[in-house]
Order: sequence, then structure tokens, then C-alpha cells
Amino acid sequence: MRAADLHRLARTLREIALLATENVGADRVNAGELAVLEDIAEHPDSTIRDITERTGLAQSLVSRITHAMADAGALKIEPDQADRRRVRIALTAATREAIVDRANNTITEAVSTSTPGLTDDERRTLERHLTEAAALLRRANPRD
Repeated sequence: MRAADLHRLARTLREIALLATENVGADRVNAGELAVLEDIAEHPDSTIRDITERTGLAQSLVSRITHAMADAGALKIEPDQADRRRVRIALTAATREAIVDRANNTITEAVSTSTPGLTDDERRTLERHLTEAAALLRRANPRD
């Protein structure tokens, strides 16, 4: 596989993920915002640095996203009790419910929508391979 093919694959997988998480319409968030929200959902009370390390996004972007979402009422930002120079970030209850619900959606329908040229058997094979690839990557990067 060439690097260009990997970029194309990543773009397609992001589109499938956005469909699967129903990240469409008026409340749609961009890929960076979604990565931050999903990370905080999995790791409540994280610091900006923690989120930056896990998502691979720039610290300035993570900071901008979290503060904008806190201003919108989607996140809570509170001082770290152990180190007042840092803050801890958590989702509000409503945001947590929405993000967790969306993250638990299966990808079957999104794969079907995104791959009209494949047969049902080919879609099942693709979903199986994506599941296996995700498991391998989690094993290779246990921090994720």
C-alpha cells in the first residue's frame, strides 16, 4: 500500500465513522472536535496535555476546542486540585449521553451507505477486516 492509498483510506474511514456516529446536521462537529469529545468520554477528568497526547492534535487546538465547548455548555472545565496551574475537563451529562450513545453505534449501516458498489458479502468481509485491523492497532498502541 502506498501512503496516498492510506490517506484515501483514512478519509473514507472518517466518512464512515461520521455516518455511524450520526455526526450530521445542525449539531455536527468537525473531526478534531469529535476526537476531543470521544477522548474525554473515554477518559473523564483529563488535562489538556492528556487529551493532546492521546488524540495527536496540537495542544493549542485542543485548548481552543475545549474552551469553546465549555462556553457552549458541552464540557466542564475545573481547576486540578493537585496542581492549580492545570485544569481537568469532563463532559456534561447531556454531552456524555449523546457521545457515548453515538460511539456505541455499529458501523454496518454506514458501511452499506458508503459502499454502494459492494455486495452484502463483500460488506461483511470489509467490516470483519476493519474490526480485525482495529484490534491489531489497539494491541500495538494500548494507550489509545
